[in-house]
Amino acid sequence: MLLALVAAGALLFRIPVGIVAVMLAFSLLPSQFAVVGVLVLGGWSFVNERRNRDRTQAGEGELLRLISGRVVAGSTIRATIADASIEAIPHQARRLAALGQPMADVGGALSRTLPVNGAAFRAICSFSEHTGAAIASALTLLAERADEAAEEARQRRISLAQVKFSSVVVGLVPIAVSLVLVVFRGIPEPGGSVIVVPMVLGIGLQLLGTLVVFRVASRAN
Repeated sequence: MLLALVAAGALLFRIPVGIVAVMLAFSLLPSQFAVVGVLVLGGWSFVNERRNRDRTQAGEGELLRLISGRVVAGSTIRATIADASIEAIPHQARRLAALGQPMADVGGALSRTLPVNGAAFRAICSFSEHTGAAIASALTLLAERADEAAEEARQRRISLAQVKFSSVVVGLVPIAVSLVLVVFRGIPEPGGSVIVVPMVLGIGLQLLGTLVVFRVASRAN
């Protein structure tokens, strides 16, 4: 039963296999160590997820500032995008720029890596090609906008991570402790369906409540 619950939790919450294995190992220890292990692993998982997402969104502002700096220094936006030394630029965008394709297409290929300013960046590229207008200040504004969006997203993820972590503590830790007690001490008296049925129903309701919290938090994110 313990293995089934842990496996179900791993599928529902996308917990890495390594963490699941460690959780199973903790479940064989006394209850207090199991609780500490679940708390530590849960906290590490949330922090690691936030760091990875923060790096992705923060990169948009950095890339736009880099392109803006090259343009201010005298390079064209086409030459900047075609520059192979800028690793953050996708190969497709670099290739289109080097082949002299329309800047609208070049900006469209690059916009896939700009979740906040993708459409605006493509429009700026097309506008610059047709008018020759200076775009460095516009790119700087887009970079600031990306930074603001990344900070708002980071704050929102922190709040949602706290909600998820609380739901794990309230919903799953009691289940882990109860299962450990059942494994080592057996089902409490008087046993039978009088105890087992309410326990199973309670565990099911706690898992359902935790799942609902995670689903709502994921949609909000």
